[in-house]
Formats: sequence, C-alpha cells, structure tokens
Amino acid sequence: MVRLPRFKYLGPGSLDEALSLLKAENGNIKILAGGTDLLPSMKHKLFQFPYVLDLKRIGGLRGINNRPNKETIIGSLTTLAEIEASSDIKKQFPALAEAAGSVAASQIKHMGTIGGNIALDTRCWYFNQSHFWRKSIETCLKREGEVCHVVKSGKRCHATFVADTVPALLALDARLRIRDLEGERQCTLAEIYTRDGKVPHTLDAGEVITEIILPQPEIQSGSSYKKLRLREAIGFPLAGAAVHVVLEGDKVRGVKMVLGAVGSGPIEVTEAADLLKGALITEDLIEEAGRKAQQAAQPVQNTKLTPGYRRKMAGILAKRALREAIWRAKNNSDAV
Repeated sequence: MVRLPRFKYLGPGSLDEALSLLKAENGNIKILAGGTDLLPSMKHKLFQFPYVLDLKRIGGLRGINNRPNKETIIGSLTTLAEIEASSDIKKQFPALAEAAGSVAASQIKHMGTIGGNIALDTRCWYFNQSHFWRKSIETCLKREGEVCHVVKSGKRCHATFVADTVPALLALDARLRIRDLEGERQCTLAEIYTRDGKVPHTLDAGEVITEIILPQPEIQSGSSYKKLRLREAIGFPLAGAAVHVVLEGDKVRGVKMVLGAVGSGPIEVTEAADLLKGALITEDLIEEAGRKAQQAAQPVQNTKLTPGYRRKMAGILAKRALREAIWRAKNNSDAV
C-alpha cells in the first residue's frame, strides 16, 4: 500500500481565512480542490508540503451562473461532472462540456474541479513514477536536477501539459478571476501558462482561482473538443484539439484552434486562424488547417505513443473538431 506522507490538514471556512493561511505559510502549503491529482502525487512523493489547505468548506466557489445575454460564471470548485451535465454549458459551450466529460471515469469527474484542472501539473513518464523507481535515475529538471531525460540537451523541462478543459476554455476566450490578500484580478488563460514543464503556470502561491468567466457566444457560432487516449473510460490526453468558430453566412468570421497534450503548454494554432478567417469554407481549406495544426504540435517521447503519431493525430483531431464546430455554428442560429 502506498501511503500519504504526514502533513497538517487545514480546512478554512472562508476565502479570506484561506488566503491568510496561504500568505502565512509562504509556499509551504498545497491547495486541495478535488484532490484527484494532488493526493496520488503526494503518495508517490513527487512533492511534499507540511500543510494541505482544503477549499471545500468555502462557500461561493461552486456553481454555474448562466445569465442570459451576458457572461456565464463558473465557480472554480464546480466539478467536472456538473459541467458535463449542465444543459446550459452543453448548449452554449459544447467544447467545454466535451472536455470536462472526457477527463476520466465518473468517480473522478464527481471529485475533480474545473479550477483544479486549470492548475493541473504537467506529466512525464520519467517523473510520474514511484519514489523507488525515480531513485534509480538521475534527478531531472522538474525535481531541481540538471538533466532532461527526454530531450538530453534540453535547457527546460519538457513534461507534457495534459489539462483537458484548458484548450476548450482558451478557444472560448475564457477569463479567470483570481484572489489574494491584496485584492482581485482578472486575466485571460493564455496569460498564466509558461510552456515550461517544470512550472507550467504563473499562479502565485498566495492566489486562488475563484471563477471562470465565459463570454456570451455569438449567433452562428460553434465549438468542439476532440481527444486521443488509449482507454475510453479513463486516461490523460495524448493529443487534444479544441476549436471555436463564428460564421457569417458561409464564411468564417472568426476562429480559434488550440491544441493540448502535444507540448509543455496549450498551443494556439494562429496559422490556422489566419488561414480560415474571412474564407469560404471548403474541404481543402479544412485539410490545410489540419496541416497547420500538425505543424504546430511539439510532442516529445515522454508518454505513450510516438511523437510522430501524436503529431499526426493532433492534425486529424483539429480537422474533426473544426468540422463539428462549423456544423454546430450552421445549426446554432437560434441557440443563444
């Protein structure tokens, strides 16, 4: 049996109390939302902290507030299962519902939260192993070592970004509301990701994501998320693609395509957006957009399946998501 290391459990009853504890412990504390990734990582001694702060008792951080003709607000402790099941999310932001629903088995989705998925750590098969296994190799860059076992001459960590919901949220132009003791700020998701596997995001140790803000979708818009994994019921993505499209007649007025699990951070395929914007939709154009996505993918050999296969699949998934997003946009004139 793999046991949790000793730590002191903190269960604040308010956000202000939680923020005070985070500041007082100054980085010696780990936030627990759903715990589906944190607790297994602690068992394998990927990191050890003297304190774990549980957010579950804090009111106001859970729920979906869909305001007609305005923004949709999702509390950071809203579970992935709640997002998947929400009729409003399915109707207006299908890519997010699909991404949340693809994360894992039902038990995990009922525990895992949207905020936890946004802050999910990167993964690498040289890092996400047992403590006993890791002792047999040289310490890597992700654990304060000096070598990347995947890219031998690499100067940064190449661990893979595996959060399913993030490509969908980026494609949908979501923003975050973040609190610390000094106050509140808003930012886009793109602003917090570093594309460095060692420290995948810039969230400060004293900050808590409180809300995800989704802008009202436009008429004749559609979105989709597609994922490659080895097991249908559970499994981190080996490649993923999210697309959001806004049409004007038969032409593309706006599009955003984002890849996941083929780099150390989410990858926005701006070349595909430039190609499609203002263009008349054709199958040849969709094929070319898929090639742009394949070229943008940057997988390395740090997970199952070869980098070449994952890169090819990134392009295929992008085409599938684009086709479905276009179909939804054409049929969504009365959806909002």
